[in-house]
Amino acid sequence: MKAPATIATARVDKLLGRTFSAGAVALSIESGLNFYGQLQYLNQPLSWFLVAILWCTTLAMVYTFWFGSSNFLIVQIHALYIPVLMLCWPFMLAQEVPQDGTFYPWIWWGVDTGWVAMALSFKWRATVVYYIGCIICMQVIFSLPMGGSHSGITLVTDSFYTLLTNACLSIIALMIRFAAQRSDAANSEAIQAEILRAEAEGKARERLRIDGLIHDSVLTALISAAQAKNHDDARTSSELAANALAKLSAIQKGESNQSSLYCGELFDSIILAAQRINPEIKVKKNCATSIQVDSETASALTQATIQAVHNSVLHAGAKANRDLSLKSTSAGLKIVIKDDGVGFRVAQINRGRLGIKISIIARMESVSGSAHVVSSPGQGTTVILEWEKK
Repeated sequence: MKAPATIATARVDKLLGRTFSAGAVALSIESGLNFYGQLQYLNQPLSWFLVAILWCTTLAMVYTFWFGSSNFLIVQIHALYIPVLMLCWPFMLAQEVPQDGTFYPWIWWGVDTGWVAMALSFKWRATVVYYIGCIICMQVIFSLPMGGSHSGITLVTDSFYTLLTNACLSIIALMIRFAAQRSDAANSEAIQAEILRAEAEGKARERLRIDGLIHDSVLTALISAAQAKNHDDARTSSELAANALAKLSAIQKGESNQSSLYCGELFDSIILAAQRINPEIKVKKNCATSIQVDSETASALTQATIQAVHNSVLHAGAKANRDLSLKSTSAGLKIVIKDDGVGFRVAQINRGRLGIKISIIARMESVSGSAHVVSSPGQGTTVILEWEKK
């Protein structure tokens, strides 16, 4: 089960969102000053209502990207609201505005944020349509008396520079996001390869154990038969041979149904995978029982552990110490991944942290296991994986 890794993309989206929301605040202040300066021309009840909605969407973006869960739905709402403002401009006017070419409707300073918001939160085809629509709408408004009756040259120049500036900003943001997505794809492939490698190592260890079992059982039966000197020895040899055949039959049936792994082989393969990700990780293994784990559960435990170790390496900080504890009992297995890094607020896990929600928690739940994440800022993080034998 391959979960989409979005670690780099989530970080980039949060950074882009914070940068964009800060710029939107600056432009909102500028548009607010121009709005206040144009109050004498405006239908104030309606204008105050419309500008209040614009400021609310801007403040909502600031909150979600600086203090919340980085929800791009707010960005989409902001982007779609800008054309609404442009269409409402004729209804905002209460009297004629100056016609000397110096007057610009205050909504001019809100258009910039709308274009970048569109590029960040919608697909490129919708963004192109949005850009073309905004350009045409602006030129129509500015060419008419309600927009200041600007000359053709001014319209072309203003539209060109506005389009150029916002298109460049949008392209840069999208290129940064694309690079993050490429990084996530490579990261996801690396994690999946490590999971498959760990699973293969576990199966190889199990085959070695089976080979040893076959060798010992069959060889013992053959030696006993060769050394039989009387009826009792022959009967003992027959019992040993029957036991060996029974073991061979059980192994054959088990392998045809994707035989289970003993905890020792599973733990060893997980430890090797974790050490490849973080060679300095401290490991403690307690596998005193001979409990067996089916292949699906073994895969889930392996994936969840590797993802937890990988998340710790990425998020806990370069100086963090990490511990991996693996324990088996007659009832089940328990794996604990712990670090003393920067930590985070578990309640604020956002949509980008799919490594926790899907590759760890949901993956364990898919095999009737459980995963618990305990963390707080400055207190490190502990991931507890538990599976009980049914």
